[in-house]
Amino acid sequence: MKHQKLRVLAPFLATLTLISVAAPSFGWGVVGHRYANGLAVDSLPDSLKNFYAPNRAWIVAHSSDPDQWRNKDRSEAPHHFIDLDFWGMDAVKTFPTDYWTACGLYGKAAVDKNGTVPWRIAYLEAKLTKAFREKDAKGIIEISAFLGHYVADTHVPFHAATNYDGQLTGQKGIHARFESVMVERQIKDTDLKPLPLVHIDAPAMTAIEWAKVSLNRSFEVLASDKESTAKDAQYGDVYYTELGKKCRPIALNALQESGRDLASLWVSAWEAAGKPELPAPSDVHSGEPLDKPTTDPDTPAKPETSVPVQNSAPSPKAETPVKKP
Repeated sequence: MKHQKLRVLAPFLATLTLISVAAPSFGWGVVGHRYANGLAVDSLPDSLKNFYAPNRAWIVAHSSDPDQWRNKDRSEAPHHFIDLDFWGMDAVKTFPTDYWTACGLYGKAAVDKNGTVPWRIAYLEAKLTKAFREKDAKGIIEISAFLGHYVADTHVPFHAATNYDGQLTGQKGIHARFESVMVERQIKDTDLKPLPLVHIDAPAMTAIEWAKVSLNRSFEVLASDKESTAKDAQYGDVYYTELGKKCRPIALNALQESGRDLASLWVSAWEAAGKPELPAPSDVHSGEPLDKPTTDPDTPAKPETSVPVQNSAPSPKAETPVKKP
């Protein structure tokens, strides 16, 4: 059966090489991330859209840069997910908003192994606020684009689950089938509509709330995958037609929420900076190649004084699946 599935998936190898289905898997794939970043620009109020709009192409083109960084730096990988079912849904209610405080409480190894995307989002939101305060036009655009990747990843159902690729339930490959192949087949950018923005003043905690929704959606996708596979175990047109009946709305909602939440973070950072008057609208990367960003956000520096790191983390719930290696 294993070898049979490999033969069946052969037509999709060109697509799947763009993403990883090994732990931890990549997010929406190139198309989904481009959709989310573009929708965020389109969702902005005029007070910010006039500044962002000339840079939309750059923001969209660099929506997947963080996935390229992780290919070169293993320490980048934890920034893309958080396994809420490892900790238990109640435990995350008291998670620290600061990364190093979390490491002090639970142990750095456990925190990194189970994902750090909420703290990554909070860190980049702080950097974006600083860029707004300093009226650093290029920094604003670059950080905004990169922040979008992590926001969109948090809305991927399988970036919140230990069963990140169906490997614990005999459904390996569902991550790519759902977030890449199905999205590319069944969702166009014109299908996405802007949602009303919200104010965000606690990015890390807010990101955890997004991840809770994503985790629940992962169970829905897994159930639909089983039903669809029963009708087409070859993952052909019948499979994707069946999967799309229940999962296309899930993906559509998640992508629209990604655009809303990213735009909300941009506006919230601008407001936190005092609503500064922005530079005249222009393409801040005019004349520069779209494939060469000038900023690569680093990992939050460890403070000189911090809570001592413990050697162990709290045990996950008894019903939690075995953690991925």
